Amino acid sequence: MTTVFVPPGPRGHPVLGSIREIQRDNVSAFMHAFRHHGDIVNFRGPLRINLLAHPDHVQHVLRDQHKHYPRPRKVQGCLSTIVGDGLVAAEGGSWLRSRRLTQPAFHRDILRRFGETFTRTTSEMLDDWERRRGQGRPLDIKSEMMHLSLANLARALFKSDLTDAIARIEPAVQGALSFTHRRMTSPVDPLRIPSKARGRFRDALGTINSVLYPMIVARRREGGEDDLVSMLIDAKDPGSGEAFTDEQIRDEVSGFFVAGHETVSTALTWTWYLLSLNPESRRRVQDEVDRTLSGRVPTVDDLPKLAYTTMVLQEAMRLYPPIFVYMRCAARDDEIGGYRVPAGRWVVVCPYVTHRHPEFWDNPEGFEPERFTLESSEGRHRMAYLPFGAGPRKCIGDSFAMLQMPLVVAMVAQRFRLDLVEGQRVFPEPAISLRPRDPMWMWLRPVEEGSR
Repeated sequence: MTTVFVPPGPRGHPVLGSIREIQRDNVSAFMHAFRHHGDIVNFRGPLRINLLAHPDHVQHVLRDQHKHYPRPRKVQGCLSTIVGDGLVAAEGGSWLRSRRLTQPAFHRDILRRFGETFTRTTSEMLDDWERRRGQGRPLDIKSEMMHLSLANLARALFKSDLTDAIARIEPAVQGALSFTHRRMTSPVDPLRIPSKARGRFRDALGTINSVLYPMIVARRREGGEDDLVSMLIDAKDPGSGEAFTDEQIRDEVSGFFVAGHETVSTALTWTWYLLSLNPESRRRVQDEVDRTLSGRVPTVDDLPKLAYTTMVLQEAMRLYPPIFVYMRCAARDDEIGGYRVPAGRWVVVCPYVTHRHPEFWDNPEGFEPERFTLESSEGRHRMAYLPFGAGPRKCIGDSFAMLQMPLVVAMVAQRFRLDLVEGQRVFPEPAISLRPRDPMWMWLRPVEEGSR
């Protein structure tokens, strides 16, 4: 194949290129460019970006040649301000060491023990919903799912009720994420400019540290627990025998808070939105839950029987992947799909786009959970679906999420039907994750026996 130097792409502004469109709504900009220019798109401007949409090209960058496509230094630097040198932000040898030390704590057999934690927290939330239902006001499901996922994560990490701490850390994490997204998309780093926003960001980091450090110190002193932080404290590098310091544990834990709760809460919020719009799928979830559980609390042993519920979650993450963009930087000259990728060029993998590639997905904008049956999935390109990323840097918490989310959906479906408030318009907001831009207001309807 003859190598063509520059892929096709939008002309954009003579000086700024497409930077304003990408800053305004990068998902829409990427989707529009893919539809008009194909599998590889070149965006002009102060920062040259190549969008990769085809699963073959995704595989090349995220798996086959991943060592030559680290994250851009700017992205790494922005993330490290929140999570230090932990797994979420690290590169190279630091990343490999963190991965080796943290991987055992996220083995699926280890995570199974947290099933009861997830169902207990969900039951507490549902009891609270029951008390609030009589007030005649809708719930902001985005906020509810965020609080639930943080509570589940905190209990898995520290094996204790952290209600007061969550009330402090939840707005701090959200504020830190919002400011970090601004840093990633701004030509001038707002962290370098004195402002109230910068002050709030630093206050948020202070709040996160004031919650995490005392808990880590206490857990190291007390010992003997089987939570994730205790496993990190006991972890030893198989090569050097070195253990995590408190600062390194703080970096890992803050990364779990930032990445873990955002992924789960966003996926659950979009799931309730889509089920509200698709009553037949909602009925099938409720029928499966009734048939499998007969009114009892689910356990992790029930998950294989909640197959349709799991497919609904998979389809929600196809349409609205929580982590919707992965940015990499070519460390050396390369060629992808017949186009030259020079060293230093940023490349973007956008699951939101790849999950809608018509060569791999029929009716790509439709909500069809059945596309994730074994028969329908057979032969599909492995990189056509990547809600948790792909390759060596695939999200370490994917099993944690896929164990937690079906239990939550099943328990909610046992007691309530969630209906989107009529006339509400919902817009995705591309930030660190692809969450709804505004509160997601939904009515609680009690599920009565025989009534669907």
